[in-house]
Amino acid sequence: MKPLLLLTALFVSSLHAVEVAQSGDQVSIANAAFSLSYNLKSGAWSATDLDSKTTVFSKARFTVDEIGWQKPSGVTRAWKQSEITDDFGTGCTLTITETPGGGYAPVNSLHLTVYDKQPFAALGFSVTNQRAFPMRVARIGVIDKAAFLPGKKLDHPQVLRGGAGAQKNRVENQAAIDAHNNILITGKLGGQRHSIVAGGLCYREFLRRLVLDEKKNELSITIEDPIGKLVAPGTTYDSADTVFLDIVTRDPFASLEAYGMAMRTANKANPKPYDFPTLCGWLVSQDSYGEGRPINDSKSLVEQMELAAKSGLLKHTPVAIRLEPDFYCQHNYGDTQQGWWNDEKWAKYGALTPPYETFAKFNNKLRELGGIPFTYIQSNMPSNDFALAHPEWMMRGDISRLHAEHRHHMPWVKMDFTNPGFQAHTLAMWQRMAKDGLTGIKFDYPESTWIPTGGFYDPSHTTTTAYRKVFEICREGLGPDAFIHERNLGEYGTPMLDVTAGIIDLQRVWDDSSHFEPEMASRMGLRWYKNRSVFGYYPDGKSFKGMDTDARRSMLTLVGLLSGRLELGTSFGRMTAEEQRDLTRLYPLLKGTRSFRPTDMLAAAPADPSIYLYANDTNAAQLVLTNNHNEPRTISVPLSGDQADTGSLGLDPAATYYLHDFWNDEFLGEVPGNGAISRPLKPQQSLVYALRRKLENPQPISSNRHIMQGC
Repeated sequence: MKPLLLLTALFVSSLHAVEVAQSGDQVSIANAAFSLSYNLKSGAWSATDLDSKTTVFSKARFTVDEIGWQKPSGVTRAWKQSEITDDFGTGCTLTITETPGGGYAPVNSLHLTVYDKQPFAALGFSVTNQRAFPMRVARIGVIDKAAFLPGKKLDHPQVLRGGAGAQKNRVENQAAIDAHNNILITGKLGGQRHSIVAGGLCYREFLRRLVLDEKKNELSITIEDPIGKLVAPGTTYDSADTVFLDIVTRDPFASLEAYGMAMRTANKANPKPYDFPTLCGWLVSQDSYGEGRPINDSKSLVEQMELAAKSGLLKHTPVAIRLEPDFYCQHNYGDTQQGWWNDEKWAKYGALTPPYETFAKFNNKLRELGGIPFTYIQSNMPSNDFALAHPEWMMRGDISRLHAEHRHHMPWVKMDFTNPGFQAHTLAMWQRMAKDGLTGIKFDYPESTWIPTGGFYDPSHTTTTAYRKVFEICREGLGPDAFIHERNLGEYGTPMLDVTAGIIDLQRVWDDSSHFEPEMASRMGLRWYKNRSVFGYYPDGKSFKGMDTDARRSMLTLVGLLSGRLELGTSFGRMTAEEQRDLTRLYPLLKGTRSFRPTDMLAAAPADPSIYLYANDTNAAQLVLTNNHNEPRTISVPLSGDQADTGSLGLDPAATYYLHDFWNDEFLGEVPGNGAISRPLKPQQSLVYALRRKLENPQPISSNRHIMQGC
């Protein structure tokens, strides 16, 4: 007698909008927009856009630590469904469980979650170790070597990687990509646009990798970690890590923005806006970047705060002051402040100076003057004498390479943030710093904390969780209102990742610099869908040195509106009245979770976008036009039309709009909604404009005091 499962011709659950059905070997889960179908016999699965009846991928495998050369036999597959209600609404999870017939492989389960009213699926997994030995699972292919758009080919394909840290991210005119974090794939089928957005949804213990191989026409999405997750014998690991998959939202802008908000929800992210300029003591002190004035000590920075207060700046915006205790290991035989993290060492190496020889005195004085205290830490670069005093807190308890010379940010001996004793030491430090009044912290060289070789005191950790632990301890100690900044430049091949979503507030997108160039705007602007919703982004500090009025205002426009975090390499003692006035016109910053959209990112690709739009409602919008070239250009943009195809502003073609130039304080008249805006810009110039729908009654057009002009 055949099993009941195979005798079932059709099983349907329709308690709500999501349906789970089985017909023969095929089991599927679907809502009104898309269907995911799994073949219980072959183990392959597919995804279909129901509106266009397009199979987006087929023959996808679900794999755990497989490379594809073994041919397991005797695998049995079963499914179950469960209703779900969470922050995304109600729906169903279809779980496919694969049990091997022999060998050493674990029992693996693929979880396909579909919601009643969401255009995306959430993909997850679990692993049951039914063997007698512990397993580390390191690569989970939720979509492995799937046939992408079988029998079809995208016309004018374009892809965008979901950059993090200082990673380059531009729209590329091809159907190939190998990226971490998330991707967009978009193009035309039969003249109709199709878009696929996929990436990390909930982050806990793994990174995400997404690969579209154009030659093989294969799509793979994997949940990975260099050392993997330890699963003990006789236990089941239900992973919290999930993948977002949207195959039905045609508009690539809307799909990416929905992804950003879903990622925010899944990770409970709430990045705090840096609604104030930050003076960086280190940047000002450098000849090449700032002024060459040695102000990176507590006494000098208090003096800068006094100058800021005296100038009247605080009438318009608060000010943060960052002291950077950055004494490096090439001095004093490798003995530094790092690991000790106490007033005595910070004072010894020149950061805390009388009369502010403790952080409590320094922070309290800044606060008394109206300032916001920030400082700096080298993530995992222990002082040699600290490692010598606490070898048990180092990786593997091993300090045998303590003598060996190394680049300052890549030590041989590293601290183990999974060690309970060291965790307690670090947490106590952050709690003390919070009590002493610290508000914000910059984590420098976080690459030093990404340890792909493992060997942690607590073997349950993955490389990813050990990395996250550095920031989690800080968040616990400093509290939910602290500002936490991760400076990941990807040095030494360290991946630049979104795995700190929900913990940190800010990532930096550029190497050390104080100038501004177009690609800085692109690295922030092309992540607009994660900006303010999941992370803040900024392009390192900026000095007004060498900038004329146009250059300064262009930089302030792009940093102020696309980033929101402005770090200063110009001291308050040398800031002119005009520079200060322009600076204050950025504040208060744009609030909420939406950011300026790069409307021409596809139309202009692979060039940097030159059109950014913030549409507040149908009546008001802010427009940034940017000349990314070294010669004068006229930048043009249609007000209406298909945004993905033309880079238009997507406004009402039947309306008429007033146009006003903010920096030049010039009313430019009326523009029909079916027309275009064309403005001559100087080399490397950016200008911001107010667009207001023409109404029948008197209406405000602009404000010359604030860059958002009332929008």
